Amino acid sequence: MTNPPPVQHRRISVRRRLLAMLLALFLTGLGALYLLVRGYAHQTADTTYDQLLRASVLSMADSLQLVRGEWQMDMPYAALALLEQAPRDRVFYRVAAAGGTLISGYAGLPAPPASANAEAADSPQLYEAAFQGEPVRIAWMERKIAGPRETETAIIQVAQTREARDALAASILWQGTLALLGFTAAVLALAYWGLHRSLSPIQRVERELAGRSASDLHPIAAPVPEELDNLVHSLDGFMARLSENLDTLRLFIAEAAHQLRTPLAALHAQMEVALDEEDPAEQRRSLLAVLRNAEKLSRLVNQLLSDASVIHRSNVRQFHPVDLAELLRQAVYDTVPQADPQPDVRLHLPDTADGTAADGAAAEGAAEGAAAGAPPAGRSATVLGDSLMLREAFKNLIDNALRHGATDDGHIDVRLDRQGGDWRITVSDQGPGIPPALANTAFERFARGPNPRAPGAGLGLSIIKRVVDTHQGRLNLSNRVGGGLDAVITLPAISDHA
Repeated sequence: MTNPPPVQHRRISVRRRLLAMLLALFLTGLGALYLLVRGYAHQTADTTYDQLLRASVLSMADSLQLVRGEWQMDMPYAALALLEQAPRDRVFYRVAAAGGTLISGYAGLPAPPASANAEAADSPQLYEAAFQGEPVRIAWMERKIAGPRETETAIIQVAQTREARDALAASILWQGTLALLGFTAAVLALAYWGLHRSLSPIQRVERELAGRSASDLHPIAAPVPEELDNLVHSLDGFMARLSENLDTLRLFIAEAAHQLRTPLAALHAQMEVALDEEDPAEQRRSLLAVLRNAEKLSRLVNQLLSDASVIHRSNVRQFHPVDLAELLRQAVYDTVPQADPQPDVRLHLPDTADGTAADGAAAEGAAEGAAAGAPPAGRSATVLGDSLMLREAFKNLIDNALRHGATDDGHIDVRLDRQGGDWRITVSDQGPGIPPALANTAFERFARGPNPRAPGAGLGLSIIKRVVDTHQGRLNLSNRVGGGLDAVITLPAISDHA
């Protein structure tokens, strides 16, 4: 069965994304400005030609007279000539009495709309209409002249087709659009240049990292703007953690090689002795020595693997609510049956709601049940943590007590109780305790006690210390009055009930 191909994530270019956003912004602005320029162009063209229409209407109104009750007009051709300068436009006019009698001009020219303001008709007004199948712009006004019996009124209209004004509006719009396009191109070029300059610190960081060797994990020295401080700080922190992990790995490999070299050499030598031995009794003793060294080597390898696992999990830190009582039962069950001879291990678990221990008989019964693999359940003692790491710490704590603190007539107490907002795990033995001179180095990796022949690889306490520190707890070793050692782990509780 082949592995599925890796998922190809779509790469996102910050430069292209920002440029696309800027382009969309400018195109939106350009569209809005285009509409404004278009409106301005038509307004300007209408204003220009409307002034000519008004002037023509006023000239015709001034030339209109009432003589002996009849309307007479001296046609002002100069006024109409201004409108006829547009080569594609046609000009129409109409002069009629208030009753509708045509005085001069085109009879079919549309009359002013009914909504026209009659009170303002003594000055030119404008409206849109259609004449002879073409849209026209019409200016009109009323001319009132006192007659012999009453005041007579005439209506003057001058119309012009829209070709000239539409052409003027299109010319203004085209020139404005060219200016807008040039401005937009210049702004986009400046934006691209500014964006390139703004992203250059990222490229400097990229060049610095690309030019480094695989082992160079020093902080980034390239200057960056304020917006990239958090990113560079995170990268520096990541490289610092990676450097620390690599140093730990190198130290682990070197120490593991050193620790494994001696027992492997001894094992090899003892095997050679056993092979050369002809006496069956001596050969058996040699093979037993090989077996003991193989067991020590197996324990060393297991502790090295446990140490490596704890280091890895302490960096990952995937914590969940875990029950300390259950973990302690598992640790006792995993550790006690491997000891030879079988020790007297007493497990004390909380049996009341406030975390206080049960009575002695119940505690001993719990311990016996734990050693047998079927202990009674106590009240839940919950912390937030990694169950595998905590179980390894408890197993190493109990194993240390079995190897260094067990006596023929003594016993080992494993106790879980509540202390304020914390849960406390105490492993007490009746051994020689820890010399004061070794108290400061007891938690170092491969640290050994005063007796070099004592069993163990010197990794147990360092594993416990790393687990406790990862869980923000405390580890304390104290010699007991009258002999023995109390190893106490304190972990913050998250709940009284799981």
